[in-house]
Amino acid sequence: MAATSTESTSSSGLNLTMRFRRLCSKVEITAVGVSPANSAAFAVYTAAQTTQSWIDVFDLTNQRGYSKTSGSYAAFAPQCNRLAVVRDWTVQLAGGVDYHHSSTVLLRDGTTGKTVGELKEANGAPVAWSSDGRILAAGEGKERVGVWDVRTGTRIGRVMSHIDAITHAAFMPDNSLVTVSRDGTLRITNPSTAETLRRLEIENSTNPRTLAVSRDGRRIVSVWGTTVHVWMPHTNDLTSYNLNTVRRNEGWPLCISPDCRYMACRTEDGFDIMEVASGGIVFARDEDVAVTAAAFAADGKTLVIGKMDGNVEVWDLLDSAV
Repeated sequence: MAATSTESTSSSGLNLTMRFRRLCSKVEITAVGVSPANSAAFAVYTAAQTTQSWIDVFDLTNQRGYSKTSGSYAAFAPQCNRLAVVRDWTVQLAGGVDYHHSSTVLLRDGTTGKTVGELKEANGAPVAWSSDGRILAAGEGKERVGVWDVRTGTRIGRVMSHIDAITHAAFMPDNSLVTVSRDGTLRITNPSTAETLRRLEIENSTNPRTLAVSRDGRRIVSVWGTTVHVWMPHTNDLTSYNLNTVRRNEGWPLCISPDCRYMACRTEDGFDIMEVASGGIVFARDEDVAVTAAAFAADGKTLVIGKMDGNVEVWDLLDSAV
């Protein structure tokens, strides 16, 4: 059952007011996302009885549920009510042992859940849309990411220069693709030629946590372990700091706002929001139930969080300095 709250909590810098709380499952929420095109959002969870992952799509305004479809990973298209979904297929062997068979990337209508397309040879995360919604990047395995024209379903490029698993991807405004990998590199690649345009080597880290690219492409923020890197690729300026040196309490990064201004972190007490540029905490909240996922809306004015108990909370953000 959905619940509404008028509770407001403030800290220096940001005021947050809960819009509503919605029970999406009886188990942990593993991921959430917000549509840039409309008021839809999704929550991902894994049913304990079947180990099948599900994507619950709902409305941020009226809490109405739209669709519930199978999938372990999803990404909203930027300009329409469409989802790119990673669908995992499993077969059960004798003795009740589950064996992972394969994955595929499907295009689905977010409202109805109906499949409207499939990307041949794409088989998993990371998944990223170009800003115009015409191109989709998805994992191909073998340390590669493919790029497809979603109108025709044809592959039009690849990223092939990494030597370990690619964990995150995001497009630049010119449709070059930013990827980070467990090989310790961040690359900007022209996918049509597979040529690396720029590369950033992250010393002593093979644990990428999250990635964001500003809309103008001037800033790329990545978190590796406990270190935040803010890279200006056009001028090759790099600012880095360790979260443990700017925070009084430990925080685990969950997501970065689309303008690269804020980062939401899980804490042992609940969650907080910090400014990426300074590392300063601008909001903090204690929670009785652990926060497991978070996503900012495209305009940075809404934060959706998922929790261990299967609830999703929608928060409105107001910059108190404005």
